[in-house]
Amino acid sequence: MKGATEVIDRARELLPDARQIEVIEYLEGGWSNRNYVLRVDGVDAVLRLKNPQSVAPDREYMYLENPLAPEVLAYDRTRGDMVTGFVQGELLVNSPITPEVAATYMLELHSKIPGGIRTYRVEPIIDGYLKGLRLSETLESIYHSLRWEPQRLCGCHNELNDWNVIKTPTGFCTLDWESAGDNDPIFDVVGLCYGLEFGDTDFERCISGYDPHFDAEHVRRTRILYQIREHAWALDRLRHGSDHEGIVKQKYDTEIEIQRLVTGRV
Repeated sequence: MKGATEVIDRARELLPDARQIEVIEYLEGGWSNRNYVLRVDGVDAVLRLKNPQSVAPDREYMYLENPLAPEVLAYDRTRGDMVTGFVQGELLVNSPITPEVAATYMLELHSKIPGGIRTYRVEPIIDGYLKGLRLSETLESIYHSLRWEPQRLCGCHNELNDWNVIKTPTGFCTLDWESAGDNDPIFDVVGLCYGLEFGDTDFERCISGYDPHFDAEHVRRTRILYQIREHAWALDRLRHGSDHEGIVKQKYDTEIEIQRLVTGRV
């Protein structure tokens, strides 16, 4: 955690008109960026300090204008640091939802995310994580034989999990828009289902609630691709010295899940 003085100095750069800023707490759970709850002139807000080693913010700010994102109070388009309004509610990790509610939320989210801003291409993202690394021989074979293609495109979040969605009294607020871009919406649905730790039956309930005419084979292949991305991300974090037990667990759990999906035990 950065010192309170350094955090406040950065917040003042972003909010030059604020009279009083204090740090309330450091928010756990962010593996890429650092997040702090601030009190700005008596009102709570959240400061995100972006990891300088991660991808440049590009057009993230354009996705933050949608109504299911938190209110943006300040945004640095060069560094990606930002201040947003504090959202009252519970993260889904602490307040799970049913597959049917998840499907309804996903339909609303995809209706609000703008399209045509940029495209999220999963394979180049994976290849970037793996630069200088190698998958195991088994996973390498699975990845290169997958030949996944989106069946349709729309504006997607691409990093949905139970840490990035807040359940509020009036609906849902979605955090972390760094990876937003046009993609197959099933990739988003798959990501949320994994984040909520749905088993195969609940997976199918959520997918069918989102799209009653879904292609089961496409969903299976999308699940494999999603897990390969999560595995590659874990490998990349580990080589950069992040030995958090959750990252180590993700490395092993994703490999097991990929092999389960490939052998057809779904």
